[in-house]
Amino acid sequence: MGRYPLKATIGEYMNATRDYYAPRTMQDRAIILNAMEREFAKARVENPELKAEPANWGEREVITIMLALRSRGLSHASQRQELAILKGLLRFTGNSILDQMKAKSPHVFPKPISDRKPSLNEDQLSKVLRASDEMKGWRGECIRFMMTTYAHTGMRLNELRMAEYSDLDLKNWTIRVSHPKGERTYGVQRVIPIPEPLKPTVVRFLRERERVLTESGLLGVKPLVFVEDNPEQPVAIPTVKSWASEVRARSGVAFTVHSLRRTYGQNLLNRGASIETVSIALGHSSTVTTEKHYCRKNADSARLEIVQAYQRSETLPNRQSGGIEREKNMTGYA
Repeated sequence: MGRYPLKATIGEYMNATRDYYAPRTMQDRAIILNAMEREFAKARVENPELKAEPANWGEREVITIMLALRSRGLSHASQRQELAILKGLLRFTGNSILDQMKAKSPHVFPKPISDRKPSLNEDQLSKVLRASDEMKGWRGECIRFMMTTYAHTGMRLNELRMAEYSDLDLKNWTIRVSHPKGERTYGVQRVIPIPEPLKPTVVRFLRERERVLTESGLLGVKPLVFVEDNPEQPVAIPTVKSWASEVRARSGVAFTVHSLRRTYGQNLLNRGASIETVSIALGHSSTVTTEKHYCRKNADSARLEIVQAYQRSETLPNRQSGGIEREKNMTGYA
């Protein structure tokens, strides 16, 4: 394995699993594993007794990684995700230490607590979109376009990040999700309508995009959104998250890209769309996920629906034709 056995093992693991995952998934895994490798290398400088070979890792080495994840301030969900990727790497080497630790000491692992933000109300969403509208330059155009599009299409972070220019259809005002979640396994492409509030932002973004590419002398760039110094590549995940963080600070609204997705689903439901329609729009395989984690009919809508249901029933013809007035038809009448 040479001087850097963890780095070499990561390379072997990535090559062995390349055909099983989408390119973007492989890219994300590589970023996470390489970050672990750098953190572990620093830890070994201070503690040379840590074992270098992942196949020989024990509890001490795993805890070193877990402490590094916590020191980065990652949420419980992010820690669990990165530990799952580490478990895959260790299993590849024949090492089941993570499984053993979880069976013996489950309390040391991050709890599966959902840190997803709820959907935004109308005032909160307006603040977020106004804050993104204040950003300047090409970077500002990208932020404005992405935040507004997330809020009005319900696309996942990666679905819009990986979108290509050809996915837009301005004739029919739609955007195709060509890289859905689980695209190499269970994922299915879908087409989402671009609603009226989003159209001006799309047009403005595309004009600025054309200007930037023309000045750069580039033609046929595939990624829809990109950073100015690297137009050939889609914008990276950390960049999108940092943009959302900046809008959070400017707007004063605690939101995430995922809460914009929830807001889209909730707004559709509030406007009378069926749960089946919302489920399809969000790219869920069934309405169970939609109902459980995303959209709930609000109290006002529920009350209105109940009142309307009774109003409809009162207008229906009386099928008893006055039978209730006939004493002999009344149950229990003597």
